[in-house]
Amino acid sequence: MLVAASTTDGIALEADDPEKLLRLPAIARTADLFSHAGDAMLPTDMEARKAVLLSDINQRRPGYFEQEVQKLDAWADDLKLGLEEEIKEIDREIKEMRRTAAIAPALEEKLSWQKKQRELEGKRGKLRRELFAWQDGIKAQRNDLINQIEGQLQQQGQKRTLLTIKWELK
Repeated sequence: MLVAASTTDGIALEADDPEKLLRLPAIARTADLFSHAGDAMLPTDMEARKAVLLSDINQRRPGYFEQEVQKLDAWADDLKLGLEEEIKEIDREIKEMRRTAAIAPALEEKLSWQKKQRELEGKRGKLRRELFAWQDGIKAQRNDLINQIEGQLQQQGQKRTLLTIKWELK
């Protein structure tokens, strides 16, 4: 919400002065006690304040977007590294089981090691699918973030006078 104010001479008040005026104690009087001489400056002042506000918002957006992307990327990297380490560990266990099965003297023992290997390969496959599913989810979140920022860029403000207040300072 933008607040603008001008003197009866048509001079626009400084940036945060209108908000300060709203904090002053006041007494309600009828509007006909005041002249409308300074009103001509208000639309120009409002447009200038709007331009400053929009400029400020547009300067902050890239930082916000970058922070969110960095958080998302860091989270994705941590998740990916964790799953990849777990998959590598399972790969090592599978290799060890293959070696153990190869040197096992009895057929029953070989079969037992092969079953354990098959279970680990199933677990590894599940982790790989999980990794791909997480990557797809992260891609979807990034797309949602991009769409959200795009939507914010296309937002249009509404100009509407909510109220007009005139002060007489004593």
